[in-house]
Amino acid sequence: MAKTNIEKLKELAVDTASATQRGLTSAQDAASKAGGVALAAGRSVQHAIGEAVEHDNTKAAVAKVKGLASSATQEAKKLTDRVVDTVKAVDANHKDVADKVETVSMGLGITSGVVAAGAALAAPSGLGAIGVALGVTSAPLIVTAAPIIGAAATAAGVVSGGAYFYSKWKAKQTKEEDSETP
Repeated sequence: MAKTNIEKLKELAVDTASATQRGLTSAQDAASKAGGVALAAGRSVQHAIGEAVEHDNTKAAVAKVKGLASSATQEAKKLTDRVVDTVKAVDANHKDVADKVETVSMGLGITSGVVAAGAALAAPSGLGAIGVALGVTSAPLIVTAAPIIGAAATAAGVVSGGAYFYSKWKAKQTKEEDSETP
């Protein structure tokens, strides 16, 4: 039996939301692993320095290096915690994030349309176009910027679509979990 367009779109939305969830989980895992590696490296450096140094003149320098290693380890752990907290906050506020990304996407889309219209009106023609082609003169800035703004609008649209489908998927998951809870 052939799938309808709606069924195909639904499958695409579920796949996109699923991929986004995997990406968030991977980011959390990577941040957690990076923090663990930084902590282990800091401890290893401190341990190796403590065992290797016996001389009185180098003890002050070693103490300073140990302090720096400890400080770096603590900062790495703080950074890891911030990354994990940010990812969790984005996941918890998925509807707000999706709405904000959609607003940005719409703004860029409108801007792209206005710039494209301006570029069409400002594009050189006749002898002016020949001068631009030969490099004698430059194209107007709006003509040069139009493809860049169009690409930014497209990228924002893709991110907005992903955030929208992720939000829908997450809301559905939450609703299913709530209905399963006695």
